[in-house]
Amino acid sequence: MSNYSKVAIFWDYENCSPPLNSQGHAIVNGIRRIAHVFGYVTSFKAYLDVSSQSPKSVGFRSDLQSSGVSMTDCPHNGRKDVVDKMILVDMLAFSNDHPPPATIILIAGDRDYAYAVSTLRLRQYNVVLIVPPAPNVPQSLESQASVVVDWNFAILGKHTEADTSPVRQPYRNLDEDIIERLSREVRDLNED
Repeated sequence: MSNYSKVAIFWDYENCSPPLNSQGHAIVNGIRRIAHVFGYVTSFKAYLDVSSQSPKSVGFRSDLQSSGVSMTDCPHNGRKDVVDKMILVDMLAFSNDHPPPATIILIAGDRDYAYAVSTLRLRQYNVVLIVPPAPNVPQSLESQASVVVDWNFAILGKHTEADTSPVRQPYRNLDEDIIERLSREVRDLNED
C-alpha cells in the first residue's frame, strides 16, 4: 500500500474519551502516528455534545483543537445517536470524495457503526477501528474492520492483562508489512 493514500479520522469522543488529566497533544500524536502508517491525514474530526462536557474539559478540548482536530459540536436536544449519525454521514461524504485506496480510522466502540464499516470495506476502503476496552466492544463491530487497535494500550499507554493483542486483524486481508509497521508503531507509542 502506498504511503500516499488519504486517511480520514472520525472520533466518537463521547464513546471513547480520554481521561481529562491526559495531554491532548499526546493523544493526537498517538492517533496521528497510527494514521501515518496508512497514508496522510486529510481530515481529523472529533464529535461530541459540548454542552454535556464538564468545564474541566474546555482546556483539554482546546489542546485537541490546537493539535489539528476539528471539534464537531453535536447538540442532542433530547435526541439519541446524534454523534453516530453525524459520523456516519461524514464517513459517507469522505468515501464519495475520495475513491479507494483510502483509509478511514474510526475511534468508537458502538455497534451502530458495524454496517457502515462493512459497507466501506466492501468498497475496498481500509477501515482501522480504534476501540475502547475489549469487553465493551461488540464482536459485530470488530469483525467488520480491516484492523482493530486497542485504545487503552496504543493511545493511553495502559498495560492490561487482556487476552487480545493490541493490534488484531479479523481477516488477513492487509499486507503483512502494514500490520508489522502498525504493530511496531503501537509498541513504540507505548514506550514513549
